[in-house]
Amino acid sequence: MKTTRLKVTLRDVEPRVLRVLDVPSDSTLGELHDLLQIGLGWLGLERGRFVRGPATYLPGNPEATLADLVDRADRADGGGHFGYFYDPRARWEHDVVVLGPGGEQAGCVYGEGPCPPESTEGPRDYANRRRTLGEDMLELFWAPHGPEFDQALTDLRVRQMAGLVPESVRHLMRLTEGGGLAEPVVEAMHELRPRWPRAAGGSPVTVLHGILRSTGLLGPAGRDQLLVVRRLRSWFAPGTFTASVAGLGVGALAARGALDEETLVGIVFSETDRRKPVAPEDVRHTLVHLLPALTGLDLAERTAQGWFPGPSARSLLPQATALSVYASDPAPLPPSAPPTAVPAGTEDFHTPPGG
Repeated sequence: MKTTRLKVTLRDVEPRVLRVLDVPSDSTLGELHDLLQIGLGWLGLERGRFVRGPATYLPGNPEATLADLVDRADRADGGGHFGYFYDPRARWEHDVVVLGPGGEQAGCVYGEGPCPPESTEGPRDYANRRRTLGEDMLELFWAPHGPEFDQALTDLRVRQMAGLVPESVRHLMRLTEGGGLAEPVVEAMHELRPRWPRAAGGSPVTVLHGILRSTGLLGPAGRDQLLVVRRLRSWFAPGTFTASVAGLGVGALAARGALDEETLVGIVFSETDRRKPVAPEDVRHTLVHLLPALTGLDLAERTAQGWFPGPSARSLLPQATALSVYASDPAPLPPSAPPTAVPAGTEDFHTPPGG
């Protein structure tokens, strides 16, 4: 993966908030927005925009890329710069300077200072609260914030947001090499994931093979990690109700661990865009309909004990990765046996502990 190294500084904030991030050089502005959000420590609750000279670029434009903000020469040699503005009301403004080529993968190579809590309303309010609250300021910090910057954790989160190809996908692409789904291939996949159901037609193996075929990933395209991640994400049709349910559902599991179905449905429904007339049963139906795909992509599984996260729950769908910052244990999720007990609770993702 070819990356570009960016130095990102939050304006008008003390102590200084600085990140040096390696991002994919051909990132779309939507992808760059997600990477900056998780790299800085923002929660993605508000809108963001990019500014270069008199021009403003919005992350929602799928055609806009990092190349619109930075000339090719600047990406190669460094020296280009642009602005990133987050939350129009609080006006958190960032200076972004291009340092040149980055490392072999996305990540955070250096950083200083904790991200301000989003309960503060901009640099002036943040400074006033730090001055008047003193040590009590620590009570304002809550996941994913903390009173100290954690580079290792930020590096992990940036890599997860950039996207990692699920092991199940890599395995099936190697086994098929562009061909069909022969019985030995099916058996080999079940050796990798022995808990996967074998239901005819709608099994995770069959559905996963269909996803790879429909996204053109059974041939040479499968050798490019970033391309594979993008095409897998595109299968969910970003911006649709189905994509939202997938991201919220997987994100809930990634953040909380195993959940019973009623709790999972309740969380996803509570976070669903209220402008769309949906009911809890719409959420449940969509989750169940997506289950073979979520299982095949190592995102989630369902057993008699409930739903639990798959090993790629934190590293494929951007919305799920963003929500996974609420997890008490940020380590990557291994393919392990499902728990015997499923915790309950439908607290809103965006409510601080004790709030």
